[in-house]
Amino acid sequence: MGPGGFATSSLWMVFLDDDSRLTPVIVPIEDIPAEPDAQSVGNLAYIIGDLLDDGAAASVALLLSRPGSRAMTEADRRWARALREALDELPMWPVHLATRGNVQVFAPDDLVAAS
Repeated sequence: MGPGGFATSSLWMVFLDDDSRLTPVIVPIEDIPAEPDAQSVGNLAYIIGDLLDDGAAASVALLLSRPGSRAMTEADRRWARALREALDELPMWPVHLATRGNVQVFAPDDLVAAS
């Protein structure tokens, strides 16, 4: 993040130990597409699940970041839903969204698909 906010859309992963303390690893995935795709999200879930199963961490926290307005968009919600669904069986913290000058959690109501 620079002084003007985030330059591209990214997904950040941080891992926590059994005492909910951050491990020294932060994994940014830069330039994620505007919309989630099943294969990429599934691969990510597989990798995270493998790390948690191996005992490298006890849980994961995910942060979506993007340039632009602080208002949560439907594309943001689709990303958060896809991540929650793919990681549903894994111990994880709520997904968060970061934009210029703002960090917010995706609340359960935000994850309900629009009809």
